[in-house]
Amino acid sequence: MGRRRAESAFMSRVRNLIAGSGLVVAAAWSLSEPTWIDIVQAVSILALLLAVLRMRAARDADRRALRRGAAREQVLSELGTALIHTTDPAEVRRLAVRAAGTLLAECPGARATILEIGDGAFTGAVGVRADAPRGRTVADVGVRADAPRGRTVPAVGATTELIDRLRAGEVVVVRNPDELGCAGLEPAADRPYTLLPLTGGDRFSGVLAVSAEGELPAEVLPSLQALRAQVALALAGVALTAELTDRALRDPLTGLGNRAMLRERIGEALARSKRTGRPVGTLLLDLNGFKQVNDLHGHNVGDRLLQAVAERLRGCVREQDTVGRLGGDEFVVVTEDLTSARDALTVAGRIVEALDETIPAGARRLRTPASVGVALSHAGLTSPDDLLRLAGAAMHEAKRRGGGFLLHGAPAAQPLSPAAQPLSPAAQPLSSGV
Repeated sequence: MGRRRAESAFMSRVRNLIAGSGLVVAAAWSLSEPTWIDIVQAVSILALLLAVLRMRAARDADRRALRRGAAREQVLSELGTALIHTTDPAEVRRLAVRAAGTLLAECPGARATILEIGDGAFTGAVGVRADAPRGRTVADVGVRADAPRGRTVPAVGATTELIDRLRAGEVVVVRNPDELGCAGLEPAADRPYTLLPLTGGDRFSGVLAVSAEGELPAEVLPSLQALRAQVALALAGVALTAELTDRALRDPLTGLGNRAMLRERIGEALARSKRTGRPVGTLLLDLNGFKQVNDLHGHNVGDRLLQAVAERLRGCVREQDTVGRLGGDEFVVVTEDLTSARDALTVAGRIVEALDETIPAGARRLRTPASVGVALSHAGLTSPDDLLRLAGAAMHEAKRRGGGFLLHGAPAAQPLSPAAQPLSPAAQPLSSGV
């Protein structure tokens, strides 16, 4: 495309040169035997020459403007197509700043950045220098051209008034970088910034900040407005999809993963286990005496108890482990990358110990010890449902023995943990007090 443009510009200059040369020769011929009539003819020819040159210049300018406009439309069209297939917000931002950098490519020193706003401060997400080699992506707001790819800019303060205007959807031109609250910016950042808020519906997804060494061309601003509308809608759509997906995979009461998420996570863990050779541990637990809590204190107290149990379970596992709720008072913990069954049993013992302690529920203190069944994956087990079934069978056997934890497939005479011994009358599953 660049070669065709260069050839077109060269041919246009050649045509202008030929036309101009012809008129100059005609004017010179008229002055070879100067008379008043010849002088008038020469002046007319020169005036015609100027008029032709101006017409050609205007036509060439119009053609260049049309080509630039078509190029900008192409950029927006390609961006729209790419955004349709993008579900990652980071990728949406990357595509946005790359497109903005292309729109600003003819502006000296142009930069484009998407900033996020949190806790009254701008946080750099990702940006691009339009004049950087191959549109290299860098973080902006006064960052060097050789900054590492995708470096996050530290949060910088911003005035409440500025943030409120941006959240309201107003395009703001900041001519003094101090208004951004960016202390100690590089001299290159001493330039006007055009801040275009990314608002889609009632969602605010950040700010597209663009700048150049001088004022941005008026013809580029409509394209930037169209770009920010595309990106705002894309980010809002991605966020909404993520929220709906998360709601579909989470238990609304405890915030833990539901049965669908557990099956998905167990399936992923089993696939990784095949590659690493390390087993996956699934722990299925049931609260002893939970039905009595609902019967004696009502379902509101029971719900608060389940929420407290969920918090304790989160504290018993690693960050990479998954905690979920099957329903009722049944919970599941998925732990992977184990070296032996002892690792899973250690987690089970930790859970039994944590849930054996009383749990405050309003003015009451309740106690519902857990029965935990543990199952480990093996070469012949490929289904998440099968792993859950084995853990469930071990859990029911542990409950039959009085509580505690039990590994599926362990000898029937295997002793349980002290917490799993049959409960004495003084340590019944339910106790309450004020």
